[in-house]
Amino acid sequence: MARQLRIEYEDAWYHITCRGNERQAIFADDLDREKFFEILAASIEQYNVEVHAYVLMSNHFHIVVKTRKANLQKFMQRFNTSYTVYYNRKHKRSGHLYQGRYKAILIEADSYLLELSRYVHLNPVRIKKYTKKSIEEKTKIVKEYVWSSYAGYCNVKKRQGFVDYSMIIEMLSKKDDGKGRKVYQQFIYDGILKDMNITFWEDVKGQAVLGTDSFIDYIYDRFLADRDIEKKKRVKIENLRSRLETPEEIAESVAEVFGVKDEKELFQKYTRNRYARSVFLELSRKYLGAKMSNVELGRQFGNMSGAAINENRKRIQEVIKNNKEVRKLYQRAEKKLKTRLI
Repeated sequence: MARQLRIEYEDAWYHITCRGNERQAIFADDLDREKFFEILAASIEQYNVEVHAYVLMSNHFHIVVKTRKANLQKFMQRFNTSYTVYYNRKHKRSGHLYQGRYKAILIEADSYLLELSRYVHLNPVRIKKYTKKSIEEKTKIVKEYVWSSYAGYCNVKKRQGFVDYSMIIEMLSKKDDGKGRKVYQQFIYDGILKDMNITFWEDVKGQAVLGTDSFIDYIYDRFLADRDIEKKKRVKIENLRSRLETPEEIAESVAEVFGVKDEKELFQKYTRNRYARSVFLELSRKYLGAKMSNVELGRQFGNMSGAAINENRKRIQEVIKNNKEVRKLYQRAEKKLKTRLI
C-alpha cells in the first residue's frame, strides 16, 4: 500500500489517529494514560501545536490538532517515540507499539471541524457493545467518559491546560461560556439522536485531505501539482477560480438565472427568494473558499457565522438532490458563471 501523503504548512488542521500493533492495547492502566497526557503536553509546547479535541480508547487514540508551524511530522515523531519508549520500558517489552505510521488527514476547519469534533467525542459509544443502548444511556456514557476532551467542553472545572476548547464552541455560539457549552452539548446529543450517522469520511480525497472542492483544489495547486491526489473528476476550472475575486461576480449570474431584479437582495439575510440566496451562498463558498474563510464570507452576507454557511451548504445540497427545478437553476447559474469568466 502506498504511504499516506504528508502535507504540511502553517496553521494547518489535522485529524490524527494511531492504532495499537495488531489492534493490541496501547494503555495498560490509568498511569499510562496520564503519562500519555504528560508527553502530549510537552510535545505541543515544544512544537507550538494546538490540541482542540481528543479521545483515548483502549487500543487507539484520536486527536484534532492545529500546527502553528509546518512541523506535523516532527511533532508526531517526538510524541509517538517518547510514549513508545516509556511504554516499552515500563511494561518490559520491545518492538512497535503502534500499527505502522500514524494516520493524519488534513482538514478544512471551516467546513469539517465541528463534525469532526463530534465524531471524536462520540467514539466511546461507537463500539459494538453499546450499539443497542438507549439514547439516554449513550449520552450518559459520553458525558462521563474520563479519557476524552468532551468533559472539558461540558464543565470548565474538568478542563486540561493543553486543550483549546474555545474555537469549536464559538463555531456554534458567540462565546465560550455557560450558554455556549450547553449549545455544544446539544450538538453532541443531536449526533447521538441521529444514531451517529457519519458520512463526511466519504469526502476524504487521496486518503489525505478532507475539504470542499475549492479547498481540495487549493491544496492540490499549492502542494501536489505534480502528484495525483484525485484521479477522477478533476474539473478544469482553475482559471475560473483564479479570476473570481468577489461574491458580486457570482451574485450577477445567480440573480440573472433566478430572476432576482436587485443583486443586493442576495446579500441580505431575509429575501423573498430563499433558494436564490442559498445557491448564491453555496457558489460563493465553493469558488471563493480558497481565498476567503467562511467567517470572512459571512461578514459580506449580513454577518452570518461560519457555522451558518456550513449549515446552508448541507441544506442546499439536500434541496438540489431532491428538487429537480432548483437543481436545474443551480446548474444554469454555475454554467453561466463559467461562461462569463472563462
